[in-house]
Amino acid sequence: MDLRAAIEDPARADARTLDRAEGVLIALRHCTTEAAFGEIVRASKRHRVSTLRMAAALVALAQDSPLDGDASAAARYEWGLLIEQAHR
Repeated sequence: MDLRAAIEDPARADARTLDRAEGVLIALRHCTTEAAFGEIVRASKRHRVSTLRMAAALVALAQDSPLDGDASAAARYEWGLLIEQAHR
């Protein structure tokens, strides 16, 4: 195995996090990728949290393993009820 392949490119990891967060919202809201991304960006601005941290917190919340901190609290505020309803 190539050592370079084993070391993850941070930009790719960030893109994957955003893709996963968009996927969560697409599944919950039945919206487009663009709408999901816009919702994440608007929420991050509202709560003054970086978009990537907000995306990661949304993914963690959807996996029922929320992170600690501002981003997690913001994600719970924005999408906690929606995710809770989906788990019923």
